[in-house]
Amino acid sequence: MDYRHRLIQIRDFLKPYQEIWQNEIMLMYPNPLEGYPMAWIEDLRSIRNKSDVIKLEKKDVERLVREPSLLDFYQKIQELSSLDRAPSYPEPEGDARTWLFMTVKKQHEIKSLIPHVNAVAQRLNVPRVIDIGGGIGLLAQSLHNHFSLEVTSVDMNPNLQETGMSRYGKDKVQYKNLKVEPDSEFTALLNSKVMPIGLHTCGRLALDIIRESSHKKVPALINFGCCYHSLYLTEDLQNISNFAKEHGKIWMNKFALTLSGRAHNKMPEKDYDLKLKVKFYRYAIHILLHDHYNQKELMTLGNSVPRLYDEAFGHYVLEQFKRINLTPKHSLEELNSFFKNPELQILIERMLMAGLIRNALGRVLELYLLLDRAIYLEEQGYKVRVEEFFNEELSPRNIGITAELI
Repeated sequence: MDYRHRLIQIRDFLKPYQEIWQNEIMLMYPNPLEGYPMAWIEDLRSIRNKSDVIKLEKKDVERLVREPSLLDFYQKIQELSSLDRAPSYPEPEGDARTWLFMTVKKQHEIKSLIPHVNAVAQRLNVPRVIDIGGGIGLLAQSLHNHFSLEVTSVDMNPNLQETGMSRYGKDKVQYKNLKVEPDSEFTALLNSKVMPIGLHTCGRLALDIIRESSHKKVPALINFGCCYHSLYLTEDLQNISNFAKEHGKIWMNKFALTLSGRAHNKMPEKDYDLKLKVKFYRYAIHILLHDHYNQKELMTLGNSVPRLYDEAFGHYVLEQFKRINLTPKHSLEELNSFFKNPELQILIERMLMAGLIRNALGRVLELYLLLDRAIYLEEQGYKVRVEEFFNEELSPRNIGITAELI
């Protein structure tokens, strides 16, 4: 793939929808649907079957969406988001104890990733792998146990590392308690004989790894980003490649960055009704606060126990008001009547459909960030592959960058 060409395609696709991806819907109230074509929203509102709406949340729009321009929107997203799959390797063997302390998600990621790491290390004859953000060392220990690789696990949390050493011992994996930052003990580890890997390196950590590793001309690196929401803090955390600076250049605020890292796991139908009620109640209470309690800024309400959503809206509001220390001006009956207003119900339905449209843009936003990093590495003299590694249903942040020095 020509990553520069794809980056420009994504930039050109996203720019007309900037009002959508840069703004949270509720924050736009009293004009929450600004920028959304009403024909799109009404087309989605017409889909009432529960299982069909769940398909929409996963952008499975075939035979559901009828509005031609909306269908083109979804199809363009699918086209721009398409990537090659990483090479497939036989799954590593191991008895049940090998995976004892891992979640299903972590097992899947490690089983998929370690053969790839080993293949790159063997092809380039790299003697040591550095696992960054390694925690207790699950990935590092798996690389050593299955492929006898020499591995250093780097993490800034000493408690996690102590857990790993007590659980697995100190003789197989080298643990380093370090913070990843420029001109530090971490950068001293980087040289022509090591390959840094980072599985779900949050925020700017991924950028520090990529920049410092490429400056030291490591023979290869493998990186998966996540938690992009902190990248709005300083200018140099987005558009890091010269190409993006000169030709791409879209800037994501914190709402867009949060959207780029949002995971939308497939929802069982049994959970759908609760999720829908949660969303209705939350939008309704924020509208109530805005219109009747002069709360023009969105208030943080926190999570509520599921049983609270079994109650009528009025009980939900009164409980939330206690939590935020706000005196109600409405009776229980008045609050329930407010919620049942047909105009409010239609508005919230439309806001929820707008949310489906906005959520569909998250994957394209993420890919813009990752392609920018890939192009940066190409500019530093690396041959780069951007590929899907994991099953997206199990691990939504499944795009990995593999870079090998030319």
